[in-house]
Order: sequence, then C-alpha cells, then structure tokens
Amino acid sequence: MSSMRWNVAWNTGSQLVGKVVGSGAMFFVSILIAREFGAQGYGDFTKITTFIAFFYLLVDFGLNAVYLRRQTGNNKQKTVNGKADWATLLGMRVAGGIVLMFVAIAILSFLPQRDTQGFTGLVRLGIILFSPTILIQGLIVSANAIFQKHLRYDLASLAIAAGNIVTVALVAFTIYGLSSRIGILGVTTSLLVGLSVTGMVSFIFVRHLERHAQISFDRKTAKILFMASLPLGITLLFNQVYFRIDSFVLALTRSTAEVGLYGLAYKVFELPIVLPTFFMNAVYPLLLVKQMTQDVGRRTYETKKLLKKSCIILCLMSVVLCLTFWLAAPLLAVIRPEFTESIPLLRVLTLGLPFFFLSSLMMWALIALGKQIVLAVIYGSLMIVTVLLDILVIPTFGAIGAAWITVGSEGLVLLLSAGYLWSLFRTIDTDRHNVQAPNNKHQTPNKFKAPKEGKQ
Repeated sequence: MSSMRWNVAWNTGSQLVGKVVGSGAMFFVSILIAREFGAQGYGDFTKITTFIAFFYLLVDFGLNAVYLRRQTGNNKQKTVNGKADWATLLGMRVAGGIVLMFVAIAILSFLPQRDTQGFTGLVRLGIILFSPTILIQGLIVSANAIFQKHLRYDLASLAIAAGNIVTVALVAFTIYGLSSRIGILGVTTSLLVGLSVTGMVSFIFVRHLERHAQISFDRKTAKILFMASLPLGITLLFNQVYFRIDSFVLALTRSTAEVGLYGLAYKVFELPIVLPTFFMNAVYPLLLVKQMTQDVGRRTYETKKLLKKSCIILCLMSVVLCLTFWLAAPLLAVIRPEFTESIPLLRVLTLGLPFFFLSSLMMWALIALGKQIVLAVIYGSLMIVTVLLDILVIPTFGAIGAAWITVGSEGLVLLLSAGYLWSLFRTIDTDRHNVQAPNNKHQTPNKFKAPKEGKQ
C-alpha cells in the first residue's frame, strides 16, 4: 500500500512540477500576447490554437489506454508484444498525424472568412503554419505511453519544461526583439519550435527507458489497437467536440475581440483542470492492476476503495482551487483594462472545477472497467445537447452563455457517469451475494439475509 501511495504521489507530483514550469510558461506567453496585441490579437491566436487542438485528440484516439491494458497482467509475451505494439502505435500516430494535417488545412476552405469575424486570412495562414504540431503531438503522446508504462512521468515533465522554456524565449524575442513586426504568425512559429523540442527530448528519454524502441506498422497489430480503442476514441472525439465547440461558434458568430476575452479566461481556467488528468495518469495503471484480481469481491472492494480515496483528494483540490481562482480573477484586468470583461467569464468557469475534477475520475474508472461504449453514449449524448445549446445561446448571449453551458454540460457528464458507476458496483455486489447466499447462509450478515428453504 505504501508503495502504491508513493507511486501515485511521485508521478502526480512530477507532473505537477512539470505543469508549474510548462503551463506556467505557456500562461506567461498568453500574458505577453494579450498585453502586446490586446483582445483582438489574442482572439486571432485563440482561433488558430483552438482549431488545431481539436485534431490533437484525433491523433491520440485513446490508443495509449489500449496499449497499457495490453501491457498489464501476467502474459509471458507481454514484453515482446509490448515492443511490437509500441512500434506499431508510433507508426499509426505518424501516418495519422500526416493525414490529419492535410485534413485540417482542407477544412479551412469550407469555413467563412470575414474581416472581424470567422477565419480571416491571417488566421488561415496561422493555422497552416501551426498544422505540423498535429504530427508532433502524436509523437509526444506516443512517448507518454512509455512514460506511463514505466511510471516515469517525471521524464515527460522534463521534456515539456524544455520545450516551453524554448517557446518563452522565442516568443519574447518575437515580440520585443522584432518589434512585433511579424505579429501572431511569429508567435505561432515559436510555439511550433517549442513543441518540436518537447518531442525530441521525449524520444531521447524513450530510448533511455527502452533501448530497442523503433517505428513500424504491422497491420494486424494496428487493427487490434484501433478496434480496441474505437469506443474510447469516439468518446474522446465527442468530449473534444463538446469541449471546444463553444470557441468555434464564438469565432463564427461574435467579434474576434470577444473570442479573445473568452480565450484568455479559458486559458486561465485550463491551468487547474489539468491536475485531475495528471492524477489519473498515475491512478489509471493501478486501477488496471486491481482488475487482474481473480476474486470478484476482492477486486470490487479494492477498486471502490481506490476510487473513494481518489474522489476525496480530487474534491479537496477542486474546492481549494475554485476559491483561489474566484478571488484571483480581477488580476486579469492588470494585463490590459479591456480584459476586465474576462473576469465574470473566468468566475463562471471556475464554478465548474469540481465537476471537471470528478468527471475525469469517473471516465477513467469506467475505462478501466471496460465500459468504453457506455462512455461513448454519455459523451455522444452530451455532445449533441451542447452543440445545440451553443448554436442557440452563443449568438445572442455571447461568451457568458458559452461559459455557463460549459459548466452545466460537465455537471451533467458527472451526474450520468457517476450514476452509472454506482449502479454498476451495486449490481456486482448484489450478484455476488446472491451467488454466495445458498452456500453460506449461516454466515451471511443480517443485512444480506439468506433465503429460507423452499423460498428460493
């Protein structure tokens, strides 16, 4: 138990330190952009990065979770298969990343172009310049599978920190050294270079952990990985759509300045919501190990115990951060007076922190239990509801409407996923007691009375 706690604490702490350096650096970059270019310029930056970020989840597609599941257990061939699996995983990400780059650029031709709304010529050029990060993100996510397998997220954090340090230096040079002559396009290029550094450092560490790591593409293995990840991949796609659709609708129906106001508030909001992801990256392998226990009662008990402890930790973290960011929201006006309008947006988003923290726990618990199809149904339903609400509400109420929809949608995700998980455990416990009762009726606790003779 102490070893488990140490692994969770070490990997969560390692990611937290990396996040303080990495996301702190990216937040600093956002402040530089907001101060230099204002809400209008930050709106263009938000459109570029939000559009490309949608494809990051597609190149991910939940393949890491399937890869890790195949590495868990007592299979004698898992070490050999693990090398083949990862080589094919990397090959799938490279091929998928290249295809998605061209898909992203092709979609631009169907998007509206205006002077103050939609995707302007500047934004389109920025998206084209930033599109290679889709491939780079695929490489980084593939390296993360190795880090998670070995529980060495400290190496992932070091790689992220190295890339973000380069990004900050280049963005600062672009804004102040070049007198902003190349503007948002220069910033976008700086981010591309910084992410490339993260990718290179990640693969140096991968070769340190697994010296024979290589790239290949075995069709049989690729088919197995893809089909196994399909429910989770669809779930993540649904999640990404309902998570990002608000910014997309804002970009099409409201001014670029309002997109910038909402984008800055959301950037601040994204700082704390990565914490449950880091936490679950360390807990998820432990959940998989729990599922290898042969005894159903013991397996259910240990799983519920781990989830309960994780729930308490995430609840406390979210409440503390909710209060902190609510009180700190007025600091946005320090960047530029025009960002005063971002304060109520950040405060509304902050109210959803407990929902985001706990829904992450519910999602990965259901994945560990093999309930990806249920997750796909939940997130698919919420995607449809959220898209409809965004289309109806945002054109009239703008960014504040988008913020409230974001909070409400995540609350509903938590309600549905937690409700299903609770009913699942209750069904397992009921079935187990029903099976044990005929053979152990004299040892059954009072609250689970065995049926009388002849009444079964």
